[in-house]
Amino acid sequence: MLDKICSDDFMPLLGQTCYLHAAPYPELALQVLAVRQNPRAQNPYLQDNRVPFIVELTADPLTPLVDVVGQLRLPASASTAQKILEDINISRIGTMGRDNQFSYFQLIFN
Repeated sequence: MLDKICSDDFMPLLGQTCYLHAAPYPELALQVLAVRQNPRAQNPYLQDNRVPFIVELTADPLTPLVDVVGQLRLPASASTAQKILEDINISRIGTMGRDNQFSYFQLIFN
């Protein structure tokens, strides 16, 4: 299923909340902050037409999560039904000058 996900699946979710479940941690609410395409990362030898992209998310700053694999529940939007992404790898990234009232994460889709 992850190979079928594209940046267009996340665009309607900008500003919305999705939920990550990664045992043994409690469910984590993540707000979709940005979706950035990265066409230069595309492998020219693959037949896949998907443009690689990154989804940036924010969460409560007190979360103990750093890098985990879990289940991400995407809310329904006007154009799509709710989706559940299994075995999603999410990575915490540094604040790097942003508001330190949040913790920042990214999902990378190559």
